Amino acid sequence: MRNICERVLLAMLCPLIWLHTPALALENIQQPVPDSLPQDWSVQPLTSQPAVKNAVVDAINRKVTNIPVAGTDSLPFNRLGLSGLHNGARKEFTQYLSTGKTAAGISRMNTMLTGMKDTAKRDRYLDNKLRGFYALRQQQLPGGLTLPSAPENELQGISWKSAYSDSTAMTSGWWNEGVLKDRLTIASVPIQLDYSTLSGYDYSNTSLRDAHFMKFSFDREAYLEKVNTQLQKQYDLDKYFLEDLDIKSSLKSYAGQKLASLNVPADSLERNISADQLMYLDSAQLSSALLRNHDPSSAYYQKVMELKKEMGGVKEMNSMLGAQKQVNGNIEGWISQPGNTSRMGADLLQMSFLQKLLLNMKDLKMGSIGADASKRTMSDLFMTGAAGSFLKNNKFIMLAAGKSNEMGVQDAGLQSATGTGSYGMQFIRMGRGDIGSKAQSHISVLNANAKPQNSNGFNTRAISRNVFVGSVSQQCSLGDLGTIDIELSKSSGQLGNNSHQEAASVSRSAASHFLDDIWATASVGLAYNGDVKKWGLSHKVYLNYAGLGYANPGAPFAGRGTLQYGLMLKRSWLKNRAMVSLRTDIRNLAVSPVSDNKRRSLQYAIDARYRFTRRFSLSMNVLENTLRESAESLKYTAFLNRKISFTSQANGRIGGKSFSNSSTLGIQQLDYTMPDAPLRSLFINAGSMHTFMAGPGMVVLNAMYNRDLKDAAVYNNQLNTEAGYQYMLWKVVSCGSSLIYMDSKDVVTQIGLRQQVSAQLLKRWSLSISVDCRQNLKNTAANYYYGRFNTAMSLNYQIK
Repeated sequence: MRNICERVLLAMLCPLIWLHTPALALENIQQPVPDSLPQDWSVQPLTSQPAVKNAVVDAINRKVTNIPVAGTDSLPFNRLGLSGLHNGARKEFTQYLSTGKTAAGISRMNTMLTGMKDTAKRDRYLDNKLRGFYALRQQQLPGGLTLPSAPENELQGISWKSAYSDSTAMTSGWWNEGVLKDRLTIASVPIQLDYSTLSGYDYSNTSLRDAHFMKFSFDREAYLEKVNTQLQKQYDLDKYFLEDLDIKSSLKSYAGQKLASLNVPADSLERNISADQLMYLDSAQLSSALLRNHDPSSAYYQKVMELKKEMGGVKEMNSMLGAQKQVNGNIEGWISQPGNTSRMGADLLQMSFLQKLLLNMKDLKMGSIGADASKRTMSDLFMTGAAGSFLKNNKFIMLAAGKSNEMGVQDAGLQSATGTGSYGMQFIRMGRGDIGSKAQSHISVLNANAKPQNSNGFNTRAISRNVFVGSVSQQCSLGDLGTIDIELSKSSGQLGNNSHQEAASVSRSAASHFLDDIWATASVGLAYNGDVKKWGLSHKVYLNYAGLGYANPGAPFAGRGTLQYGLMLKRSWLKNRAMVSLRTDIRNLAVSPVSDNKRRSLQYAIDARYRFTRRFSLSMNVLENTLRESAESLKYTAFLNRKISFTSQANGRIGGKSFSNSSTLGIQQLDYTMPDAPLRSLFINAGSMHTFMAGPGMVVLNAMYNRDLKDAAVYNNQLNTEAGYQYMLWKVVSCGSSLIYMDSKDVVTQIGLRQQVSAQLLKRWSLSISVDCRQNLKNTAANYYYGRFNTAMSLNYQIK
């Protein structure tokens, strides 16, 4: 069976690796990136549309009113098809092409325009520059085609929070948290700074133990916004897309001019065809009309047919006119998106190499690197270091390097030298499509070397260990049926001693043994997502497998020795008034490499909601979690959590006053299999939160009750109630006063007062203070679990 599984995995792995070669790439991953320019007549080279080019040339001649005395052109305008430009337009267009270029840059441009063999590239360059020159907002050539270079700094937020509690069950009485967010812009490149610090007072050694986190990241959205702002400041992009031109009239004018220029005898002028005939007759109809008065061998007949071929057929002309109508309706919304128009910045603005490179930079950060939870995959990274990803023409590459540190102080002494949690890592990922996009296809490689670790006085000496991980991921679009996500990952690890020579050989050895023990050191992920809009149904089915020997230091939360699968179904109808969803998750975990000992967890959940009116809705949740242990011949259920609950949401007005209410009622079963005796509990859970307006403020009433019907003491019977009033004391000060009653059976009974004060200071600063004081009405040996005094203070600088 094992040999069969190895062969199947290899059969799946090899084709996916080869999918990255151009010859075998799937057709559905050749789609352009979403923010590419619209593919219509407005961005096709003007050289392929002589009538449109003629209209642009005429518009430029009308725009440039200064016509100097004729001189020698520095560019071959006639050879470039721009002989229609008058002398003034030629001079200013040449200045525009040379703006911001050095002497060497101007020489390279002249070489491209005069002697370049790649005419397609030359035509694209010339087309873009001609459109840009026509779209300039100022009459005279502006000097501000570069991005602003002055440094900027924008403080986005500062906050400090301090809290104190006298509960001795806490490891620290005081806790402090500071957060700083700032954006520094250098040469129009915005860099986001995120810094946070956390400290606490430790009862054991009366010292502050703090942690600091800092991350620098490239703010892509802010950068694209800057480029877009400068672009639209210097250019009228409606003109760049020729939205202001009447293409139909231009075509007719161009046709009329060309027909009038034909050299025919004077006595045959009355038999010449019209511009409308040239435009709207197809080639066969035009030939029939010409043959009535002209011999097919005549120069006039041949020139007219050549002109018809140049302008295109009726179908192409109607398509062109229809495309302009569509563009005129959509271009305004398209231009408003910075991610679209900023792509044009590299062609229309004077940008440095770095500034152009950053236009396609998806992500760039230094510090604490983590994956987006909504896009997490088996080849994600969690580390401290630097990472950057780049996407251009639908080609993706990501590079990263840094250090991962999984061990906390609670693990010191328990970690062996071969099980270190500290690694130095290098990572590369490349392929087609962005992460999470449809039809993506990526391959990634991770190399990690074990590092010695020092933490809180503990020092772990790691022997030389190298882990090599290779992954292939593919997302295939099935059209209306949805998408399929496939990811295959394989790890290989080697051990050695602490010498530098041994460490180098171990690193090479891990990669060379990559195909060893395939099934035990592999990880496979499959997922199918789809929806049936007609039924209001969405669904997902997934399967994940990780061998017991699979190790991925870049994704420390990826479980190994697991087989996990499940599904999700969700349906809504009656215009979303009703909704039902079902989710199941099954996970098998192997706990030993030499036995069949396993743990099996099963979870399913059913959610239903019905909205009776805009002001009242009712929902239900059914949940069950089960953990089953299998050790040799012994099989038993170690844990069971089963719950059903109902929740209502209501809001409206009573006596002219607004109110809202949220209430929950549930019953929960908890079973534990203990070594001595099993515990079986049955709980009633109830809660309600009610708010209503009273005078200038609002009354808030909260109540939560939990009761163990079997008195198994898994959790205490507990009642929490709170009655409060929220009000404005002054224009900038808001307050909340509450009375609290809490009873935990046989542990503590408390009554107390909570006071909150918030103030808005100097428009952007805000201060919040809360104090919670309680008095014990019952004294027991377990009172220390609940403190009698708790206070917190926070100071915030509001983001603009």
